[in-house]
Amino acid sequence: MPKKAKGSRGSWFATVDGKELPCVHSHWAKENWPHYHDPFKPVVNGPSLTKIQEYVQAIQDEKLVILTNDTVHRDQLGTVSGFTRQSYVAIFAVEDVSFDPNTGLKFTITSRLSDLQ
Repeated sequence: MPKKAKGSRGSWFATVDGKELPCVHSHWAKENWPHYHDPFKPVVNGPSLTKIQEYVQAIQDEKLVILTNDTVHRDQLGTVSGFTRQSYVAIFAVEDVSFDPNTGLKFTITSRLSDLQ
């Protein structure tokens, strides 16, 4: 039976069985599965570097993420400018987590651990 994830609007995390885990967008994994790459391109009123670093640190520490399905928002040039979470897919284990402000967040998805609802 799928586990229940609970998140809140604007948060980059959701809670499953009392544990807060970072959420990642399926959009950035679709083309290169199992490799994930979120370029974190600068957007007007975008997240602070501190918020991004705390998020990346949680992924590096836990080596677990929640994959989400989202509505993708784009600016006038077609560049991804944000997401609205639609559903939780599953908890995945990850390895080789890296972040660079110029190239973004990258990691490899290694296994599906638990389906979510």
